[in-house]
Amino acid sequence: MSAKDKYSRQRLLGEYRNLIHSVHRNRLAAEEIQLEKPEDEGDLATLHQNKELLYDLHENDFQRLKSIREALKAMDRGEYGECARCNEDISPKRLLAVPWARLCIRCQEEIEKEHTRSRLVPAGPEQEETEL
Repeated sequence: MSAKDKYSRQRLLGEYRNLIHSVHRNRLAAEEIQLEKPEDEGDLATLHQNKELLYDLHENDFQRLKSIREALKAMDRGEYGECARCNEDISPKRLLAVPWARLCIRCQEEIEKEHTRSRLVPAGPEQEETEL
């Protein structure tokens, strides 16, 4: 394993440990929220908002944990740094910024464009008002 790969593995494992700690903190915070008894509608709204925020953080952390595990497996297979879509090398700058990246910049941008296009709602023909 090259020095670059060892460094990447250390970064991935460090990020993995940090995320595990984050998940643990979020669970403790969620447990505390469950024990709170809101006194009025404002407190209830704040409590609900905090629950949603913790849920979103939890989901993001688990998604990143999954990505890190996949990157570590790719490293074990000797495929780390290879784009999962086009099989070209992912730039070292990208891997430095996002060590769990599975796609090169070009493929990532294409997927994001496709995702954006699929979320757009096509406008239908304008309906003319009929007079009665």
